[in-house]
Amino acid sequence: MKTLKTFNPSTGDLIKELEVTTDKEIQNIVCRSKEVQKFWGAKTVKERADLIVKSYEGIEAHKQELADLIHLEMGKTPVESLREVEIYIGGIKNMALEVIDALKPSEKTDGKVTTTTYHDPLGVCASITPWNFPLGMPHTLMMPSLMAGNTVIFKPSEEVPLIGIMYAEILNKVLPKDVLTVVIGTGDQGKKLVESDVQLITFTGSQATGKHILEHAGKDLKRVLLELGGKDPLIVLEDADLGAAAQFAAANSFRNTGQVCVSTEVIYVLESQEREFLEKLKKYTADIQVGSMIHKKQRDHVLKQVTGALSAGAQLEYGNPKAEKIQPIILSKLTPDMDIMINETFGPVACVVAVKTPEEAVELANRPNYALGAVVFGGDLEGAKKIGRQLKAGMVGINKASGGVKGSPWVGAGQSGYGFHGSAEGHRQFTQLRILSAPNI
Repeated sequence: MKTLKTFNPSTGDLIKELEVTTDKEIQNIVCRSKEVQKFWGAKTVKERADLIVKSYEGIEAHKQELADLIHLEMGKTPVESLREVEIYIGGIKNMALEVIDALKPSEKTDGKVTTTTYHDPLGVCASITPWNFPLGMPHTLMMPSLMAGNTVIFKPSEEVPLIGIMYAEILNKVLPKDVLTVVIGTGDQGKKLVESDVQLITFTGSQATGKHILEHAGKDLKRVLLELGGKDPLIVLEDADLGAAAQFAAANSFRNTGQVCVSTEVIYVLESQEREFLEKLKKYTADIQVGSMIHKKQRDHVLKQVTGALSAGAQLEYGNPKAEKIQPIILSKLTPDMDIMINETFGPVACVVAVKTPEEAVELANRPNYALGAVVFGGDLEGAKKIGRQLKAGMVGINKASGGVKGSPWVGAGQSGYGFHGSAEGHRQFTQLRILSAPNI
């Protein structure tokens, strides 16, 4: 019997040892999911959405327990843990209304023929989620899929299985049996799911894993939705409010200990303002408390990038890479060829790069093959928007974070995304589009 151990990232102590789902059990789960999907898909979108909203009453009742478990198993601070739970509880009713509206049939006619467009269930969805938002990402990837009429097989990250199990158990007190099932394991179980008879795969995580999923899913032409991380830039223009830009940079670089796909990782500021910006950034960083990193491997990756940059000539402006507990780190004097400027860090590190012109900042910001989010700070709103439109990221924020208003898609470009979610268009990606055309009577 194979087992999976989950640890407290703050102490390294074992929390629990779980039995891994076997290959045969995965096959059986897929078979049951296919059978139940016929019943679940036959319900109306509203009926499914109403059941899911009702199931979230259990999340509300257990929100502190879930938050405590996120803090214990993932290492997020207690405040951030509770905020994560509350944000997604609060968003479920709005999501339900969005999905119901997005999946309504629509008609077009030329006077002689009427064509009706339908958004039907795809079938069985394998949802493989990351550890950095252990409740938020399952919510985002699974709830629209369930509302759309798919059954979901949920594999939480091997780093946070207990949160995934508790989340699913609460929902399953209301949802019909086998509409949502959980698979426990590592990448091996994820591969078995990808290769199984599912019709949709949703995944958030590394580029390497995303490419592997796409390669194997392509053999059967399975639908795939991927979010594959970022190397998000922040461009600070000459007329920007440096204090506001620095305050944003500190918050967005170090929240969740930098373990956020849209964390600000590289900041481009004009040479004439570099020192002033750095002083302000250090001031705001001093007020920030970070939690633990998910595991030693991720911490080692972050510190390897930092020490590599320092060895190649970068300057340490803030923090101590040798400290026993990970802490915010600010670097300057970086060059484009450094690994930390090319590959995702996913840790509490802000790289400040001095440039001569905004055009140079745009060129450097567009170099990495990631293109998830980006931010521009500037006093002239129209000028800042023009710079923003030159960036290749799927989401660009002006004087704010990259995410849009409610109902906007969460979308990456380049090698940061394959498909997208959120918004009416995003909800429809969990469905099969069909049209029915008939003569007018």
